Amino acid sequence: MRKRSAVVLAAALSSLCGRVECTSCRLAAASASTSHVRGIRSIRSQSLPYIININRGGGGLSDTSRQAWSTGSNTYDYRPSKSPRKNPYSRPSPTLGVPSEKGLEDATKEQFAEAFLRREDRQRFISRVYAILSGQLLVTAAAVHLFHLNPGGIRDWMMYTQVGRRIPLIGLAVSTIAYMLTLSPNNAQSSIKWPLLIIFTLGESVAVGFISSIYAYSTVIKAALTTAVATGSITAYTLLQKNPQYDLSQWGRALSGLSVAFLLYGLIHVLEIFGIVPRGFLPYTEALYCMFGAGLFSLYLAHHTRLIVGGKSAKYQMNEKDYVLGAMSLYSDIVNIFIYILRILGDVDD
Repeated sequence: MRKRSAVVLAAALSSLCGRVECTSCRLAAASASTSHVRGIRSIRSQSLPYIININRGGGGLSDTSRQAWSTGSNTYDYRPSKSPRKNPYSRPSPTLGVPSEKGLEDATKEQFAEAFLRREDRQRFISRVYAILSGQLLVTAAAVHLFHLNPGGIRDWMMYTQVGRRIPLIGLAVSTIAYMLTLSPNNAQSSIKWPLLIIFTLGESVAVGFISSIYAYSTVIKAALTTAVATGSITAYTLLQKNPQYDLSQWGRALSGLSVAFLLYGLIHVLEIFGIVPRGFLPYTEALYCMFGAGLFSLYLAHHTRLIVGGKSAKYQMNEKDYVLGAMSLYSDIVNIFIYILRILGDVDD
């Protein structure tokens, strides 16, 4: 009886874990993809000098490598006067020849996009993201192993004591708040991002460690290996897929719509578990639900990987200072994939 109640509470917590992550990071990812709140920049194929040339009315370069002005079929060379006449009675306008603030902002964004397309800058950003991600996964693996060293003591204390029962929920709530705070551009680019990263990782590790302690250690190892293979395959596909017609960076809106439906369906199931909603309110199959969840977060993993990797074929990409946010996004996707695969294998093995 105690084993059955433990499995039920773990299933509810894992459902809530996936759903809360779904709400916080996925809806924010959609808004970031549409309104560029998270510093995702739009990549333009035209270079800045060419745009400035066209705006000035230039028709290209003449044979003498000077700027040419085109009128119909005739081409005239423009040569500025060496000593132009000046009106001694006129005063120069304070705004004449000074670019507007909006123009400077657009030029800065254009130069940033062109500079960040350079391979060395992008590779430095990617290396930072995956270095942080590796540290997060190591901390989570250590937490899972720690929970399995004494599964009866730690798990029973968290399941059947008033204080212990709140720890996984508190860890999940704290990690979600830390992630939402990191979405702010000011926090993502300041030193406060490091404490938020530590809080987020520790909170997630406690929740994942508690959920994994319900299942056999062999099942956890199988789920971890399956998640590693899936993550490697998705990452390899994203890196090799360079067709702009299938740009993975533009999937934000579609994935957010699926996430909202998935969130509501999972929330109703959690309410059914606790008796708030009568059982059978909506048809529910654990295996299909977990398969859909693993597939959804696999798509999110591909989407976030493309935002991080970027390139000329990607319409959107992350800011070079968002390496902490990028690592947290990938970590959240991988953890959710692991949880759903663990629930699928747990139904078979246990």
